[in-house]
Formats: sequence, structure tokens, C-alpha cells
Amino acid sequence: METPHDFDIVEIPLEGIAAYWLSLKKLVEGKKNFKVLEPEVEHTSEPYIAHLLEALCTNMEDGTARHLAKVKREALLAALQRKLDLMRMTLLDILASENPRKTLAKMAAQYATAPVNEEKAFQLVQEMVRQAQNPGERPLIFNVDHKLKPEQLIVVLLFYVSWARKGGKMTCQPFLEFIRSEFFNDGLALVIDGFDGPFVRKRLRVHRDAILAEARLKMEMSADMSRAIRDKFSYEDVFRVAKAYMT
Repeated sequence: METPHDFDIVEIPLEGIAAYWLSLKKLVEGKKNFKVLEPEVEHTSEPYIAHLLEALCTNMEDGTARHLAKVKREALLAALQRKLDLMRMTLLDILASENPRKTLAKMAAQYATAPVNEEKAFQLVQEMVRQAQNPGERPLIFNVDHKLKPEQLIVVLLFYVSWARKGGKMTCQPFLEFIRSEFFNDGLALVIDGFDGPFVRKRLRVHRDAILAEARLKMEMSADMSRAIRDKFSYEDVFRVAKAYMT
């Protein structure tokens, strides 16, 4: 059977993750090894799932596999938190009509080495501003998504700070349809609707923490279901592993 390999662990519900691993259990049922999963590894864009699949296809010792799964999980969660914090910073700076250069300085401080230099960043921002000024052009370059590379995310976030500072936060309304990130979309809608700074700040912090906690849970469930498949648990027992994570 085919498995749905093109998904994002942040966006897919917990039940979807469980269904994915159960479909893999059916795929390997009766097979001598996990080589049948190699095409799945090749086509899986979700980094944590791809890591677990690669471990399944090797003869890696179980303790090492567990350790590396934990290392990968923490690295991905840290990267996700940085990106959510960049979005949160942007929304608060839109609310405060902050100078975009000050916003960039704060963003750069989130990294040991700045992902993009100031000159290049604002050249790209100005190009986005020119495109945004054409009413007939609203391409997907205005999307905000945690899957963007840091340098791409920083530039598009700086665009929103620059655009709102010049035209007012209400001028961001037409771009909402292009923003895939629920976190940023919901936050920008609150800013546009005139919610006050303390409320927006607290709401964004709570939402960020909820996203990270849920992503962690799905990663932990994935690791345990992957190990259950590796240990040749029955389909019913792999399902029991999934149910342990569900309320």
C-alpha cells in the first residue's frame, strides 16, 4: 500500500501521525527487513520522520538510535521555536510601528551568525514592496511559513514590518490569504483588528508554547511507534503504542 509521505509534523494532527506509522507497519508486515521503506525515506520531506525512517533501514544499535532520535528532535524543536519567536517579534514590532532595521538587529541576535546581512535583506524587502504596490500582483512570495529557510523567513517578515510602518497595519489585511502559518496569520489578524499589545504578546507566547508542546508529543509518539515497528510488534500492539499518546 502507498503511504502519505508529504506532510508536516507541525500541521498534521496526532491521529494523522498514528495512521502514517500504522500504514508503514502494514507495508513491512511479513518482510525480512525494512528495505521496502527506502523509497519512503527518499520521498519524505518531513525531517524528523525521515530521520526515523533512515534509522529503521540501518542496523544501528538501539541505544544509539534512541539517542540520535532525541538529538534530532531537540534540534528541530529549537529551530522551530526560533522561527516562531521571529514571527512573534515581527507581530509585536508591527503593533509598535518599529523601525525595520531595529527588528532585523533583534532577529539576527537569535542566531550565532546572522542568516542574512542587512544590505541584502533590505534590497530583497524593497523588491517585495515594489511587487506589493502592483494591485494585480500578490504572489506567494508573501507567504510566512515555519518551513522557510531562516534567511527567507527573515526577509518576508521584514517586509511586513516595513509595509505596516509605511501604510499602517490595516494595509496588511490583503496578504492574510497568502500566509500559511496559522501562528502568524492569527497573530496578524489580531494586530489588524486592534487588539492591545499586552494581550497580543501573551496570546502569542501561549500559542507558541502550545505548538511546540504538540510537536514534541507527535515526535515522541513517532519515535516510539518507529521502535515498535523495528522490534516487530504486532499491528495491534503498534496501535496500542499510538493510543497511549491519545486522550
